Amino acid sequence: MYSVGVDIGATKTNFVLVQRGKILKREGVLTAKNQKGLLEAIEAVSEDLLSGISRSEVKGIGLGVPGPINKERTEILNPPNLTSLSNQPLAKIVQGHLRLKTKMENDANCFALAEARLGGGKKSKVVLGITLGSGVGGGLVINGELHKGAFGAAGEIGHMTINYNGLKCSCGGQGCLEQYASEKFFLRKGAYPQAFQEKAQKGDKRALNVYQEYGRYLGAGISSAINLIDPDVVVIGGGISSGYKFFIKSVQAEVALRVISPSARKYVKIKEAQFGAWSGAVGAALLVD
Repeated sequence: MYSVGVDIGATKTNFVLVQRGKILKREGVLTAKNQKGLLEAIEAVSEDLLSGISRSEVKGIGLGVPGPINKERTEILNPPNLTSLSNQPLAKIVQGHLRLKTKMENDANCFALAEARLGGGKKSKVVLGITLGSGVGGGLVINGELHKGAFGAAGEIGHMTINYNGLKCSCGGQGCLEQYASEKFFLRKGAYPQAFQEKAQKGDKRALNVYQEYGRYLGAGISSAINLIDPDVVVIGGGISSGYKFFIKSVQAEVALRVISPSARKYVKIKEAQFGAWSGAVGAALLVD
């Protein structure tokens, strides 16, 4: 049996065709800024991936969507970067168009699910997945299943307060981890993360120092999460994770300093995402698996 996973990002939408946990095909397209264009892309690319496959062999389509969604997983509430999807029952609409079972979940949760079941957190009991990009997303998987919390919003590590009187966040809060561990941090330093990564690769001291500072902030947030949920593994992904080698030592140093449990300090593993940019789409496919 086959399943299609769709990871809808602010700038790019990734698609995968998965069978028994293996990616058979993959494709990425620019994300349309309106609902009509997005639906057309989902329909066209999904049909292309499923070309030559009988519908009776397809379990369905999973959608990883940005921003919060309701507890029932039927509507996207208020995605900051894709406002055309606000309050839209996207899974129901896609199911009507393609006549295939369709499920929907937060994109960071999809990332965490893929890495917990098939990637860096495979065979672990408690896996925290963190995505680093224009924002900071998180997902928590316990014994192979997403832990969604009482109101469906568990795992939002990006909006953990790490500085009570810190920078204002787009969520309305203040001092959120997202302000210190997302693309926003690098932009305040003068450039996009990719530019700092290119300079760091050449040994530029300022770029390396920026990554070290970034790692300290991220490490502080991860340490608080470890103290709260006591995971076996923390898996890091998203666009900024391509600079993993430049900030991981700072993260580990903060964890060694701030995590209270001696066992957690010794045994918790912090890993880079195994599926890279495709983790979210793989996790979306698992929603119907």
